[in-house]
Amino acid sequence: MITEKEGYEAMLYLLKAYWENTGSKDLTDILSGGEYWKGEEIPIDSAFWEYWQEAIEKVRKDGPLYKELK
Repeated sequence: MITEKEGYEAMLYLLKAYWENTGSKDLTDILSGGEYWKGEEIPIDSAFWEYWQEAIEKVRKDGPLYKELK
């Protein structure tokens, strides 16, 4: 399990990775990647799921994408 804060930080990594890999800034493209096949627990966009898993690992390994401002 990840904490709420780690989930938020993972989301930031995910959005950054998605943008870097696709060049898309279109929110509908991003949101459609999170849809599931009916009756399945597998996301429609398997790459999107990989971005999420990588983002969680990055948070655990490297900490927040953006460091705290002082």
